[in-house]
Amino acid sequence: MDTIKILNYQGNKSSLMPFISKHLKKYISNDDKICDIFSGSGTVGAFLKNNYDIVANDAELYSYIISSALLNTPTCIELKNLKNIFTQKYNLNLKNLLKLQEEYVAEERFFLEKKDNLSLVDLYSKIPTIWNKNNTHLSASFLREKNHYNLFLYYYAGTYFSIEQSINIDCVIKSIHEINQHNDVLWSCLFYAMSEIVFSKDGHMAQPLNIIKNPSRHLKQRTKKLTYFFYKKLDEFIEKSPHTMNKRKYNIYNSDIIDLLNNNSFCNQKIKLIYADPPYTDMQYSRYYHLLNVAAQYNYPNPTIIHGKYTKGLYTEGRNQSKLSKKSTAKDVLQKLFEFCYEHKIILALSYAYPKNKNNQKTDRYTISIEELVNMAKKIFGVKKVQIEQKNYEHANHRNSNTKEVYEYLILCGQEIHKSNYDLIKLKKELKNLIPTSKNPIYNTHLYWSQKSYNVIDYLIEHLSKENDIIFDPFMGSGVTILEAIQDKYNRAAIGCDINEMPKFIIESIINNIPKNNLKELFNDFNLKLKELEFYYDTKCSICGNTGYISKVVFNKPIRTENKFIIKAINYTCPICGKSTKEPDENDYFNFCNVRCTSYVPNKKLIQNSKIAVGESDTISDLFTPRNFSILNELILYINNSKYKQILRYLLMSIIHLAKITDTHSNSQWPLWIPKLNCVEKNIIELLRKKIKTLITCKSYVLSNYSNSKLVNTFNELEKNSALIFTKGSQYITSEEIPNNSVSLIITDPPYMDQVLYSEYMQLYQPFTKLNFNLKDEIIVSSANERKRTKAEYFYLLNEVFSICKNKLKENHLMCLFFHDSNLEVWVQLINILERNGFKFISQEHIKKSKTIKNILSPKKSLSGDALLFFENTRKKLPKPTTSLTSYEIKYNVYLEAKKLLEQYGDLSTPELYDMGIMEMLIENGWLAQLSIKYKTLVDIFNEYFIWKGECGKWHLP
Repeated sequence: MDTIKILNYQGNKSSLMPFISKHLKKYISNDDKICDIFSGSGTVGAFLKNNYDIVANDAELYSYIISSALLNTPTCIELKNLKNIFTQKYNLNLKNLLKLQEEYVAEERFFLEKKDNLSLVDLYSKIPTIWNKNNTHLSASFLREKNHYNLFLYYYAGTYFSIEQSINIDCVIKSIHEINQHNDVLWSCLFYAMSEIVFSKDGHMAQPLNIIKNPSRHLKQRTKKLTYFFYKKLDEFIEKSPHTMNKRKYNIYNSDIIDLLNNNSFCNQKIKLIYADPPYTDMQYSRYYHLLNVAAQYNYPNPTIIHGKYTKGLYTEGRNQSKLSKKSTAKDVLQKLFEFCYEHKIILALSYAYPKNKNNQKTDRYTISIEELVNMAKKIFGVKKVQIEQKNYEHANHRNSNTKEVYEYLILCGQEIHKSNYDLIKLKKELKNLIPTSKNPIYNTHLYWSQKSYNVIDYLIEHLSKENDIIFDPFMGSGVTILEAIQDKYNRAAIGCDINEMPKFIIESIINNIPKNNLKELFNDFNLKLKELEFYYDTKCSICGNTGYISKVVFNKPIRTENKFIIKAINYTCPICGKSTKEPDENDYFNFCNVRCTSYVPNKKLIQNSKIAVGESDTISDLFTPRNFSILNELILYINNSKYKQILRYLLMSIIHLAKITDTHSNSQWPLWIPKLNCVEKNIIELLRKKIKTLITCKSYVLSNYSNSKLVNTFNELEKNSALIFTKGSQYITSEEIPNNSVSLIITDPPYMDQVLYSEYMQLYQPFTKLNFNLKDEIIVSSANERKRTKAEYFYLLNEVFSICKNKLKENHLMCLFFHDSNLEVWVQLINILERNGFKFISQEHIKKSKTIKNILSPKKSLSGDALLFFENTRKKLPKPTTSLTSYEIKYNVYLEAKKLLEQYGDLSTPELYDMGIMEMLIENGWLAQLSIKYKTLVDIFNEYFIWKGECGKWHLP
């Protein structure tokens, strides 16, 4: 989330907010009230304000003003009106104030134009200021009494600011004083502008730089226009301000922490969590930003005089001195904060940056050590209620140009982690060590593309739902989510939806048909039929001349001009000689090429689509050898006349992908593809007999694990261990079919653009199973001429489904989404759709998976495995993320994160780098869209910085 930045503030938490927010979520829910008790530059409150009620506090007046501007930002229209009013007043006031100092301003402009630094030094020694010994008649009390809006002119001209810049600051302040509304935004714009033009180190204002020693910097800063930066920030406020008034009203305090903790108004706020980022060194913030307080108070303060001289920083009397920046008092103040939170049952989240290497980095300026803080927390809250999180970080060091490496600690005290969030953390740790598998007695009975590992789904169900919860999968595919959810051991209910009939058929077969039928009787009868068909695979043994039995034939497809198969090898088993391989004889060619039966399988023409290797005139029979197509026809005749037709269709469905022409690896990822060379014909009868054994094993498994499971027809019938299945596009689900607010967890795996064309793949199965498929409502991208489904249609329909999911899923409950794409533009579209529907990204985890053909051919850009994404249903349209970073700056952050991962874990694959933190970083910071403009994939960035090791398919540090 991109927030408005006012100051280049010491200890600013802007870049750390994803880390902080991620861990705060473990303890709080949406709309809880959070207090940012040391608000500083207002970053934390501004980042969190869309999800929580915020209370902000800071002892420094300028911080109070900034928090007020960032939290209670007026609407866009109000700020546009404010800009017009302010501009009119400013122009009039400036004319009058400049007139009083025409001679000095003209002289200064002349020397600046000539870049004459020495003449400027001389000029600044002559101008009347309260610190100039030549003008002792000026005093704070005298100026205070007159109040002619010349404070910055007489206090800071020639030191922190030029003469004209000082007059401009006075003029802005006079104009703000004349406006009675939304002043906090105008003050914040002034603070930003002052920090940009001030002649001091790093934009803070501890003391002005030496003009003689820094001539280039001096001339550069003096020529900067205050109003340019003022309006730049005001325009940013206008651009990022809401179009309607925020219903939330945020409370802001301007109190010392001890006074605040004794304030009844504050104590009655019903705060759930206090976030504290206290000063941790002896450097006083009032020293670094004192000019901002002077501007806001504008009371002509008395400058501090020590040993008869004005301080170099021109500090003022009465400046706030925080007890937290004193070693003698810091520990006592923090202990009072710990005790307050403990007594009021408020969660405390305390940020503390501490040197990474205490031997090489000095810690003498720290007012309390990290060890003392942690011990204090554990002593007050108890060991079990203190969690320590840490992150490597490079901390800005205002004393020199270098950064220093620190650990950013987040000490979380006072309450055990929310169960749902705790389970997500525990779940992710367990998933890292899990070996995903889709092999068990159920899933061994069939094949379905992109089938999810059942043990991964089990972990999601166990950790993220409870008994009697309803789990929903709007893209259920082979039904893994549904089947795992309704097992006896979980006592959950499930709802699944898919546009095609096969998914429902799979679930019905497993829950109803397989366990409720006498499989031994069924398969005894069926085996007699298989025995009748064995003659198709007879061959003459090349060794002894007896009849052998073919198990596999390797061949090349016929050249269309010759229309002749070229058989290269026949694998067979001879009852005398055992297993052997032979070259074909004339009879082998006859049995292989001769079509004996074609009457029962409709030889449908396939939809042409080069993407999935379907030609213009390809038909179903082209996918099979003539022999296997004949056998399948005879089997269909038998099945159609059997009383067990549903189970036999299921059995046949499970081997169709292997019964067609395949390759030597029996690749099933591309169901309509057949190779040109080294094609393989498998023995259908052997395939069926092997699958029969798996079905018998499956029955025992189902009886043991699904004894209470059943399918129902309506939502009202739904109870634990039952499932409701819809065969339709999820975009058409109604409130009558699934009531709103009834689902506790969504686990789903949406179609990935054009990667798996499910309905077109179903063309292979429909003639044999009579299971229909739905091309019209499929959410997919397809280049087939008969379909022409575009990306725009795909994302539109995906949005429709997630809009329905938003209503079905209970508020603040989770959706687990499997995703698989390297293209950043696709990620941007997906995240935009989800955020538009109120799904807030929480985290992600990499799920391993065996390599696909695509991954083998293009391992750099293909993502083996899935990103498992976790989203919370907020029910609110989330703001579109924006960022002020350039593509180059984001790219560099990607490089740093990838470098850190490679240093920590060693060589990593492309999907591991995507899923182990980089995509999470891009999404949480709102950087994804900006990066996708220049880079198609993260591989484009990895190529610039790392070495690709093709032999193992991993990235390596140079």
